Amino acid sequence: MLLAQFFFATNDAIVKVIYLNYTDILVLNQVIFLRGIFALILIGIFLILTKKFNLKLIFSSTKLKLRGLLESVATICFFIGVAKLPFAMVYVLISLAPIFLTAFGALFLNEKVRWKRWSAVILGFIGLVIVVEPNELKFGYYFIFPLFTAIFITIREVVTRQIEDNFHSEQIAFITCFVVTIFFGILSLFQFFIFDLKEYVLLFVASLFLSFGYFFSVATIKVALVSATSTFRYSVILWGIVYGYFLFNEDPQANTYIGGLIIVISGLIIIARQKQLGKIK
Repeated sequence: MLLAQFFFATNDAIVKVIYLNYTDILVLNQVIFLRGIFALILIGIFLILTKKFNLKLIFSSTKLKLRGLLESVATICFFIGVAKLPFAMVYVLISLAPIFLTAFGALFLNEKVRWKRWSAVILGFIGLVIVVEPNELKFGYYFIFPLFTAIFITIREVVTRQIEDNFHSEQIAFITCFVVTIFFGILSLFQFFIFDLKEYVLLFVASLFLSFGYFFSVATIKVALVSATSTFRYSVILWGIVYGYFLFNEDPQANTYIGGLIIVISGLIIIARQKQLGKIK
């Protein structure tokens, strides 16, 4: 899982590097579209080699397509955040996803949430306020986009729970990547950008890291308990700090560290409690 988070963060950093060459937010549509094409080819080759490339099965599930659409909207919000906010802050804010998932389950799915997990949810929102600093709003209201990302990730996870067991994780990754690629391909029609060879190479490298992220994430889920690996997902925040500092000259403020730590602690409390209740293994 540590490697998966490294690969995902590296992919995101490469996308931001390309964006900074243009500073036009619409370039992200074309970047994600082209990256998606490369990633689809790589994941497709993997499915063929493992004899899991069954297009009829992959495209048979409406819930899988819905999952891909939710992933598309989450991706839009995420990369707007990446473009406009400090790199580490984006990862801190989307780390609210398990907290949102707990609140969502209690409010809309009739799940029983006791005071310990509600306390963790409240603690998480306190961390959010500390990170955002609503009295100053140094980066405007762009902090909303990572929060929307966390919300759509939450809904995506609810949909994922309802997907039939006859799908392999790699097939889910393929259809998700396919829907996201088509989605951004349509959006990229509104404005075309000319990339040079270096940027195409960067896009291919980004797709490699994205694909490796998928594969390592899937491999981790197959060989280890969710409760044992969930905590390592927060390691992406560390990569956000490292890449932000060395690639983008970003030095996170104290409130980001303090609020981020509170959000991580609240998430870990929820994970530990879910393990105790037998909700995750």
